[in-house]
Amino acid sequence: MYQFHVAIYEIVDDPSLDSTISWSKSNKSFIIWNPKELFTKKILKRFFCCNLSQFITELDTYGFVRIEGSDEQLEFGHKHYFVRGKPELLKKMRLQAAMNRMKKSAQKAKARAEAEKNGSVTVRREPRIIIHADDARM
Repeated sequence: MYQFHVAIYEIVDDPSLDSTISWSKSNKSFIIWNPKELFTKKILKRFFCCNLSQFITELDTYGFVRIEGSDEQLEFGHKHYFVRGKPELLKKMRLQAAMNRMKKSAQKAKARAEAEKNGSVTVRREPRIIIHADDARM
């Protein structure tokens, strides 16, 4: 499976898609000029995103935020690791996303344990995610 953040970088960096999605002037964010085209041309098919809402949720998972002030377009940026001409930063983005997922998982487990301890809620256990050591190394 293709890595989401790498694929986004390649799509944004592809000049043939500039009328649909491209880098912003700052080169630290991207603009979706034509959201409908992203799905009608199946540009995002490799992400298994059926609609814009799913795509935005996936962007959020990797730390992208919506840039305010772009009324007519959808503009998204990343605080540190999505910069034109610096694809090597994507490894750090992936690591940060993994760390954030682990933090959220730990917070959920802690809340579940507290609730069970108090006897107020019985929560079913979710399967653990095991990351191979080679995948965790950057």
